[in-house]
Order: sequence, then structure tokens, then C-alpha cells
Amino acid sequence: MTEIVFSQKATQNLIDQALYIFEQTQSVELSDKYLDDMKNYIVEMLSKFPRSGRPSDDLAPSTRKLVYQGYSIIYRETDERIEILTLYRENLPK
Repeated sequence: MTEIVFSQKATQNLIDQALYIFEQTQSVELSDKYLDDMKNYIVEMLSKFPRSGRPSDDLAPSTRKLVYQGYSIIYRETDERIEILTLYRENLPK
């Protein structure tokens, strides 16, 4: 199984998203579930299909972009692992 690692920026993006969902819903359960679902999707999809994202060299060299429910997940694949570089909502600034 390919190792999937989240950069500090991607981890912070996940935390920020959890806070945003909590502010909108006032539900810890909903925000936790959404982020767990997103993280599980990323890990499962990229573990099985590491090249499933489309090339996104316009954002950064040698990167790919996977989309999950309106979020772009930018990652880089190497021989040893897949690094999640950042993630952001499509309609919000990076």
C-alpha cells in the first residue's frame, strides 16, 4: 500500500475546514464526519489509483488534482509515497 502523507499546509486546511463546518452547523459530529469522509476518500482513492487525479502543472510542477465534493486536493506522487500538498474549496481563494 502506498504511503499517503499530508503536508502541514494540507493538515491546516483540514482543520480550517472543520472549523468552518462547525461554524455553519454548530455540530462537532457533522464536521468530524465530513472530514473523516474526505480523508478516507483521499486515502482510499489514491492508495488504489494514485494517478486518478488530473495533471495540474499549472498550479505546481509534477502535481495532480483530485476533486471531492467541491474541494480540490493537490498532491504529488513519488516512488515512495503520495504527499497531499494542499486542499481548498473550488469557489474560494487558495
